[in-house]
Amino acid sequence: MKNLLFVTLLLLSARFGSAQTAEIRGHVVSDTKTPVIGATIRVKGTTRGSISDANGDFTLRANDRDTLQVSAIGYQPAEIAVVLGIRNIITLIDKQQDLNEVVVVGFGEQKKLALTGAISSVGTKELTQSPVANLSNALAGRLPGLTTLQTSGEPGYDGSQLWIRGMATFTGNQSPLILVDGVERAFGSIDANEVATVSILKDAASTAVYGVRGANGVVLVTTRRGTEGRSSITATVQQGVQMPTRLPKYLDSYDALTLYRTALNNDGKNSAMYTDEYLNKFRDRSKPSYEYLYPNVNWLDEMLRPSATMMQANINVSGGTSSVRHFVSLSYLRQNGLYNFADQIKDYDIQARSNRYNFRSNIDLDINKYLMMELNLGSIIRDNNFPPISAGDIFGALQSMQPWLYPMTNPDGSISGLDSKATNPYGRMTQGGYQRNFENTLQATSGFTLQLPFVTQGLSVRGRLSFDSYGYRNVRRIKNLWTYQYSLADENETDLSKGTYRRIWEGTNTLSYDVTANSNRRTWLELYANYSRIFAQKHAVTGMLLYNQQSYFDQVGTGDAIGGLPFKYNGFVGRGTYAYNDTYFAEVNFGYNGSENFPAGRRYDLFPSMSAAWIMSNEAFMKELSFVSLFKWRGSVGTVGNDKIGQRRFLYQSTWTLATDGYRFGRDYNGVNYGGAAEDMLGATNVTWEKALKYNLGMDLGFFNDALTFTGDAFYERRNNILAQPGTVPATLGITSLPYLNLGEVQNKGFELEAQLRKRFRNINYFIKGNVSYAQNKILQMDEPSYQDRPYIKRTGRSINEQYSMIAVGLFQSQEDIDASPDQSQYGRIIPGDIKFKDMNGDNVINELDRAYNGKLTVPTTMAGFAFGVNTGNLDVSVLFQGAFGGNVWLTGNAVWPFDGDVGVMADVKDNYWTPENPNAKYPRLTSSNNVNNNQISTYWMTSRNYVRLKNVEIGYSLPKTLLSKIGVKTARLFVNGINLITWDKLKIFDPEIPNDSRNYPQQKVFNGGLTIGL
Repeated sequence: MKNLLFVTLLLLSARFGSAQTAEIRGHVVSDTKTPVIGATIRVKGTTRGSISDANGDFTLRANDRDTLQVSAIGYQPAEIAVVLGIRNIITLIDKQQDLNEVVVVGFGEQKKLALTGAISSVGTKELTQSPVANLSNALAGRLPGLTTLQTSGEPGYDGSQLWIRGMATFTGNQSPLILVDGVERAFGSIDANEVATVSILKDAASTAVYGVRGANGVVLVTTRRGTEGRSSITATVQQGVQMPTRLPKYLDSYDALTLYRTALNNDGKNSAMYTDEYLNKFRDRSKPSYEYLYPNVNWLDEMLRPSATMMQANINVSGGTSSVRHFVSLSYLRQNGLYNFADQIKDYDIQARSNRYNFRSNIDLDINKYLMMELNLGSIIRDNNFPPISAGDIFGALQSMQPWLYPMTNPDGSISGLDSKATNPYGRMTQGGYQRNFENTLQATSGFTLQLPFVTQGLSVRGRLSFDSYGYRNVRRIKNLWTYQYSLADENETDLSKGTYRRIWEGTNTLSYDVTANSNRRTWLELYANYSRIFAQKHAVTGMLLYNQQSYFDQVGTGDAIGGLPFKYNGFVGRGTYAYNDTYFAEVNFGYNGSENFPAGRRYDLFPSMSAAWIMSNEAFMKELSFVSLFKWRGSVGTVGNDKIGQRRFLYQSTWTLATDGYRFGRDYNGVNYGGAAEDMLGATNVTWEKALKYNLGMDLGFFNDALTFTGDAFYERRNNILAQPGTVPATLGITSLPYLNLGEVQNKGFELEAQLRKRFRNINYFIKGNVSYAQNKILQMDEPSYQDRPYIKRTGRSINEQYSMIAVGLFQSQEDIDASPDQSQYGRIIPGDIKFKDMNGDNVINELDRAYNGKLTVPTTMAGFAFGVNTGNLDVSVLFQGAFGGNVWLTGNAVWPFDGDVGVMADVKDNYWTPENPNAKYPRLTSSNNVNNNQISTYWMTSRNYVRLKNVEIGYSLPKTLLSKIGVKTARLFVNGINLITWDKLKIFDPEIPNDSRNYPQQKVFNGGLTIGL
């Protein structure tokens, strides 16, 4: 028995004696392969432990028989056995996926659970569901707080305008700061497959670190990076068909001239030539000459194809080892335009066409256990082709051209024309040459991160240097048209060769060669010190101190010395956070930076913010409410700046101009007088940036283990130092050019709401989510005169975007109505059916003194999105509805006003114009030429652009893996999707996002299909 006990003890001692203790390295990731920051790693049964850093890495001492216990906020705890000699990879499973999400913030990342600011994000999956050529068009309806407006669908130039939480300045730049991987860059041309997330930073807590540049909000685009594991290859090919969401319709020659006859009669003019017999010839094609003598051309139908194609392809490779991780992506996009007849022109290409080539490579290298390197390279090459004239000129001509004026071509194929009339659109597009534009963007970033655990646990330093370069070379080759007027003595003649031709324009037969080229470049430097540590398992502390600077040389023309000076910024950024027991959170941020655009001594300022959050659901008194998984309050206050204040650079300097008159300062050697000099623009020596004081109160709720979530934010902003020209300085002082001063002040407030339901029913996963955001601003101060007699022209107290016009109060219904109303004779002879205006100043006369701010805006104040989706294993469906409300659009100009010069008539006018029998008509009475009264810019021509769109639908089918394994393919998914599929709105005639003049390349709806393969 003693011998047996001795042998047992000997074996046990040998077993434990063989355990080796060493420093091990590990990496903590989520189930989506994202590094888990701040995870606690402990050796089971001991007090030894560590915390994962910003890359999810950790080191500690353990032996090969130990077990590691790993925990992190929002994840299920995990235990793994230690393995010596390799990097221990620990995967944590999300306990609450939304809260565990790592959100990109200014100069770093934070868990969503710990956020105290207002940030919204969208990921790769949602972005790639929309078949768009410009990435900005995939954001509408997906991010609460973001207002979008897409006014064009032209290939290569179809990006959306963006505002974050509306507008808060009436002189300065209103656009958000856009950063790609932390560097100021445009993002519209980036391929969606390259992007990990797009985040918008909305309040002072999230934007104060950008100091003088963060007042309008910030858009952060983060590209994808490699993760440890076997390299995976993903290839996507897709083909789409584009067509206009809506094109206006115009009357044919017969209907338009019939209305013209009515208009002549209304004006008391001779309409004798417009007999029924004459008008019928514009529809009658029984005789060959009628096509040329009595034209009937639908210019939009003739010059535009019903659809155009769009093709996209992407291949990306992602993966890596414990020391090297990579993501590499190559993309190609070809977007064709709608112009007709491009295939009939042999000498050159007139089609609008955009070819884009994207390359991105993000490499992460662990040089040793302390030192890491990143190397990011990106390139975007664009090769665009266009007709010789702009899209605005083309669509303006196609919309306004009369169908009866002349045919597209004469019988011999020459371009038709008439004296003193608009040029033939067919000739301008097809016979005038072409444009070819080349663009090249290069982006490079390199950085190093050094962990300093030997100094203190959680300390690291980082440095990044970026260089970006953009260049373009535009070639324009044009020639003049030959145009001819065709005549035929006998319209009954069938031999059209007997007609005669009179030259209208003398053209040229050779193409010119004009080249413009320019470039810009930007350098960006950042130096960080970061600290992250947890004490006593309850006190989490982080800190960051950063120095950054940038220099930007813009493209500049000859002789522009001011434009040739670089734009420069530098300063310091700081952040400190504290969290207690995952329940109480506090954060302080600051940006101390400045710009060379302001006078010495006033170029720098401090922009601080404070924020806090309380997860009330972690309190003991909330534990009984088991259905509440999250109840979190957030609040922030801080100041942020905007240095793009408008007007010229260096406003603090006065400018001078050489006077053409006045005293002569002698003569040169040719006897020519030297002119004097005169003061031009007075300098504003105290000029400074706009400064915004922002408040935000937010709430995050989760119910039933976060199956149902809700986020709400209310915000208030007060921005001062907005540039305004003094309006209270009397002219008697003799100052002819008053400087712009920081006199303006604006209030902006609103709210954002977002809710989401995620559930699983048997083998069906489904979600429903929606968001709505509202922002409304008001000008509080801009140094205006009192306007006591005309308060309706005072901007103070009104919205920034409020429009200025005559105020229409309907149509005159009778002569008695005209006689009883204020006198409008300054705008010509007024008869029943003309527009009636409001007498704003009460002097019983309608004139320019009655123009007023009308209370209507052109940019929406409310944005909304509603989405739902279903996944049943192999089949997935997602749908997005998007809406915009509170905006209006001007329907003015000769593309809308009937017979405003030599123009056609919209089909909507027919049966909708005023007559005594149709007193409630949509349009005023018809007139045969420009009607000065009716064609005033007035509220009569302003229409709501409120709309709801079926913005995006995608249906996908993943092929069974049992089938794919036989051919060596890991995944394969077939999909069809579309964008801008159906629109519900009041406008009906045009797309509701048209620009005010309606002369735009129409926005496109896209039907698309493709295949994604994973290897």
